[in-house]
Amino acid sequence: MVFILTGMHRSGTSMFARFMHKSGINMGSDFYFDDTANKYGHFEDLDFLNLQRNELSHHFNEDDWLIYEKFIPSNDFDQKAGDLFKNKTERNRTGHWGWKDPRTTLFLDYWYKLNPEIRFIFLVREPEAVVNSLCKLLKTRWSITEKTKYLKTYIHYNQEILNFCKRNNRSKYIVVEHKQLIENPRKVIPKINAATGFSFDAELFEKLCDKNVISPRQFIPFIFHEHLLSDSRKAYQRLVNIFNSFAE
Repeated sequence: MVFILTGMHRSGTSMFARFMHKSGINMGSDFYFDDTANKYGHFEDLDFLNLQRNELSHHFNEDDWLIYEKFIPSNDFDQKAGDLFKNKTERNRTGHWGWKDPRTTLFLDYWYKLNPEIRFIFLVREPEAVVNSLCKLLKTRWSITEKTKYLKTYIHYNQEILNFCKRNNRSKYIVVEHKQLIENPRKVIPKINAATGFSFDAELFEKLCDKNVISPRQFIPFIFHEHLLSDSRKAYQRLVNIFNSFAE
């Protein structure tokens, strides 16, 4: 079975990717690491990460993550991605595997068309918490311009997930709400198991989940961002509604 784990940046995907890897899903062998942003690592396979970063940089003037416009992947990406997926599949013929990269949100249709048997796990986190985490990490809490980019990116990423969920059968994906996962894994993990067919262990998640690394809330002024924040909350709530609709 192949898994894709994705969602907006700072939505808990690194934490959950670590859990998946420890659960026996091969999320890669050569990971990107930066302990200033994630104490335990990002668990991002460099092959997929670099492929998608390079493609986004090509389209968006060297920017490879604050993306809030649509684009069409290049023929070069198509060729390289197909070769990479084939190579990874051959290496993992006897076991479960996958990858995590928030940028994969921007390539969902491509990967799904490449292999409709992929199972997608989407992490969603409330917009204020995401912006709080980004502002703390990048020291931008007072920057109107940067917070505008964060919220536009948040809306775009989560709208891409919503669009994917609309177009595809529920058997292909699950949406997971970050706060509920952290606070009540024994209720949320069974939902993930039912949706994916994989037996994740809630006790293992509790053991690995370090709540001390979650960014504490700081005051973030949104005085010039009311409209964007409102649209972000709407996208978040629509995804939470999908999450709540999944049975345990």
